[in-house]
Amino acid sequence: MKLLHAALPLALALVPLSQASCSSSAPEAAGGPDAGAAEEAEEDAGAAPVEWTKCTLQSEGKGPSAECARIPVPLDAKAPGGKTIDFFVKRYRPKGGKHLRALWMLQGGPGGSGYVFEKIAEQMATRFPDVDYYIPDHRGTGESSRLGCPAEEASDSEAGLAITNEEWATCLPALKAAHGEDLRFYDTTQAANDLGVAIARIQTSDPQPAFVLGVSYGTYWAHRYLQLFPGQASGVILDSIVPPGTSLARQDADSDEAARDFLNVCKGDALCGEKMGPDPWAKTQALFAKLKTGHCPDIALPDFPTHILFRRAFAGLLMDPTLRTYIPPVIYRADRCEPRDVTALKVFVDAVTQEGPESEMMKQWGWGLTYNIIFSELWENPAPTASELALIRDNAVASRDITEQMSFLYEGWPRYSPDPSSKAYADTDTPMLFLQGGLDPATLLRKARPMREHFTRPHQTWVEVPTAGHTVFASSTTSEGRSCGTRMIMGFLEDPKRAVDTSCIADVVPLDFSNPRTAFTSALFGTTDAWE
Repeated sequence: MKLLHAALPLALALVPLSQASCSSSAPEAAGGPDAGAAEEAEEDAGAAPVEWTKCTLQSEGKGPSAECARIPVPLDAKAPGGKTIDFFVKRYRPKGGKHLRALWMLQGGPGGSGYVFEKIAEQMATRFPDVDYYIPDHRGTGESSRLGCPAEEASDSEAGLAITNEEWATCLPALKAAHGEDLRFYDTTQAANDLGVAIARIQTSDPQPAFVLGVSYGTYWAHRYLQLFPGQASGVILDSIVPPGTSLARQDADSDEAARDFLNVCKGDALCGEKMGPDPWAKTQALFAKLKTGHCPDIALPDFPTHILFRRAFAGLLMDPTLRTYIPPVIYRADRCEPRDVTALKVFVDAVTQEGPESEMMKQWGWGLTYNIIFSELWENPAPTASELALIRDNAVASRDITEQMSFLYEGWPRYSPDPSSKAYADTDTPMLFLQGGLDPATLLRKARPMREHFTRPHQTWVEVPTAGHTVFASSTTSEGRSCGTRMIMGFLEDPKRAVDTSCIADVVPLDFSNPRTAFTSALFGTTDAWE
């Protein structure tokens, strides 16, 4: 079911789903490189230029010509002469561009490859051709020594590319057998070292100023890179921020909190407020209470409670800047539940539960890496119990239910000792741009804000876009049809020491609860009016 599978941990909504203390330098970590070791690795790596081969920008073999490289990096940065793995990087140099600077684009997850940035880089290049776009695969994903289970992720397996709890019973032992103690090196610190080493090697033959853009978990990765290589990059951009010490055990609670914030925006909108009444959040909670007792039975699926279907669907829709405004009409219609509503909601239920084609993004996703990092350095101590997390999901009106499988896997996972730097903040003078959405359901604004307190040096700029969701540059469209977030990012690349021009925020298109896109409305409700 399209919106009912276990969702990605910090999956990116980079394109609309029209088809997821004091500053301190990082101390030396058990199993991970300290800043000194990283600088030594950077110096050694800088001696050998990278060999590029021709490839296509899009993994499916489409799109413009690009270049690909497999850069050998040490499995353990503290043993640079030991075992190596491949760090895969794709480079797109727009035709006719002047190659003035390099932008490294770090995907989220953890577990995502660089795949999602392929089309985004092509789109950006139409207006910013003088930038060279570098798209790496985090170690353990894509073509960077992916941690996968071929049998359990086969197309004809129980859940296709997804891995069920039953399949993890064989997948996890297979990962342990294949990698053994090496699994502890598939962490954020080693991935940060990979990035610094790759940039140093590439700069031997292409000495461009290097900028790093991290999105979602990619911000956590980029921040760790700054701890190890505090002066290498000319600038770092963090969009949808995961600060040190974040716990991903609370993601389902975060989705529900974001739903409340979103419905409070609905309350202030003339149309949405009229339809939903003076307290849309209370109306939604009351609806879920009724659904649990059998309200509106004609829209129910066999053996799948409607309140669970809705909470997962709503959490998925909140991640999409185009589709999130359809949540209130679903609530409104389900509460009223007249025959015309039942007809429309049956279309909705069918739309959000249809199997889509196998996704290239999911083929490259590294589920082994996802849980390896989350359970080891993005979890709580003491860990929440399975019953505590189940209670959060049961009481939610929006939840991706991601903690359901996490609860199943946590105790048996071979967790590593987290790098002490995972809870520290980088000590750097590097210019930085922080972009955070006010309606982000995956990295909540209130949880991101502590990052602001630790980066107050010159040319370190914090920007909030009130109505943006997860990934500001994908959810901040202006009246001109352009991204305000992208405009700020590219202005920063042109001169990271110039004051960031935030004037476009005032021109970001407000949420439109009338849902004027009739094609989407028809696909979701079978009508041209989402409400009636």
